[in-house]
Amino acid sequence: MTRLPHAVVLAAVVLLGMVVLTAAPAPAAPRTDMPRNDGGAREDGGLELLRQAAVAGRTQEYSGVRSVTMATGAGTVSATLEVRNTAGAGLSVRTRAAGGGGTWSTGIDPGSLAGGLAAPHEGMLDVLARNYDIVTAGGGTVCGRSARIVLALRDDGTTAARFWLDDATRLVLRREIMDAHGRVSRDDAFTDVAIPHPHLPAATARSGVLATPAGPAAEVPDAATLDTLRRHGWRFAETLPGRFELFTAGEMEGDRTTGPYVYLGYSDGLSVVSVFIQPGHLDEEHLTGWHAHVRAGHTIWTRDSSGQAQGQEAIWASGGQVYTVLADAPAEVVDAAIAAFPHEREPGLWARMALGAARLLAWVNPFGE
Repeated sequence: MTRLPHAVVLAAVVLLGMVVLTAAPAPAAPRTDMPRNDGGAREDGGLELLRQAAVAGRTQEYSGVRSVTMATGAGTVSATLEVRNTAGAGLSVRTRAAGGGGTWSTGIDPGSLAGGLAAPHEGMLDVLARNYDIVTAGGGTVCGRSARIVLALRDDGTTAARFWLDDATRLVLRREIMDAHGRVSRDDAFTDVAIPHPHLPAATARSGVLATPAGPAAEVPDAATLDTLRRHGWRFAETLPGRFELFTAGEMEGDRTTGPYVYLGYSDGLSVVSVFIQPGHLDEEHLTGWHAHVRAGHTIWTRDSSGQAQGQEAIWASGGQVYTVLADAPAEVVDAAIAAFPHEREPGLWARMALGAARLLAWVNPFGE
C-alpha cells in the first residue's frame, strides 16, 4: 500500500481551525474598487499574482490573527485563529478560545485548508485556471495594508472567489468563496497581521509542484494508481459535480482501529472535498454528535454544528464500505459530491467502523477536540 505523507492529507482536509467555534463576527469588509462583472475591460495577470502568492505564503515570515466565517446548512459558524509562519518550517496555528490559551499546532502546510490556502500548490492553481477566468480587479485594503484584488470568474461572468494580495509581499490577506447564488460561503481574513521583513517573492518560474515543509509534494494520481485502487475494491469517481477533479489519492494501511482505507482529494481550485473509504459497516449507535438525514431513501449522518460545521462533514455506509466526507465547499456542492458516491442499503452493523471513522477524523485534525 502507498502511504501518503502527512502534509498531503492535511492539504485536503476541511478548515481544521473551525473545530472550536466561537461567535466571532466576520471582519469588516475592506475598501475595494471592484469592476463590473459585465464583460468590460479588466487588467490581466491575475493567475501570475496567485502564483506569486503561493511562493509568498511559504517564504514570507508573518504573524497575526485570522477570522474565519463559513455558511453551512445550519447557519453561519465562525472561528478566530492565531497564526505565525516561519519560512521553510510551515505554519503554527492556535484556535483562540473565549478563555484564552490553547495549544499551538506546528508544521502545518500553508497550502492546506488548515493553513488557509495561503500557498496553494501549483496543481491546484492549474485546476483553478482550467475552471475559472482569473483576472485582477483594482485595489483595496486589509488591516490597513494596500492590496491587489484578484477574481475567479465563472463562465457566466459571476464571481466565484475574491483574493486580496498584499502589495508589498503578495501574501493572501483575505479570501472569499462565493456560492452559485452570489452569497459568501466562506470568508477567511486577517484582522491583525505583522510582517517584519516584507519582500516580494522571487521569480515564479514553474519547476514542478511546490514541496510541503513536512514531506513530498502531492502529485495527481496516474491511471496505473487509479487502476490499482479499483482492483483492490475501492469504488470512486475521478471527477465530482462542480468541476471537482481528483488531485490526490492513495491507499493507507491504517491501524487496528481504522483498518485499511483509501484517501481521495478533489478540488475545483477553490475548495476541497476529502473522502475516506473504509471496508465494513457503520454502527450508527456509536455516532455521538452526528445527526441522521434521509436522502433518496438512504441515511446520511452529518456532524453536529456545535462541534463542527454541519453539512460539511458526512458519513454513511454502502456496499460493504464506509464513506467519510470532509469539505470546505458551499453546501450545494457538498450535497452533489455526496450524491456522486455509491448509496446502497446496508444490512447489519459493525461497531469498529464507527470508532475507526472517529479515529480518522481525529488523526487529520491537528487542533484536537
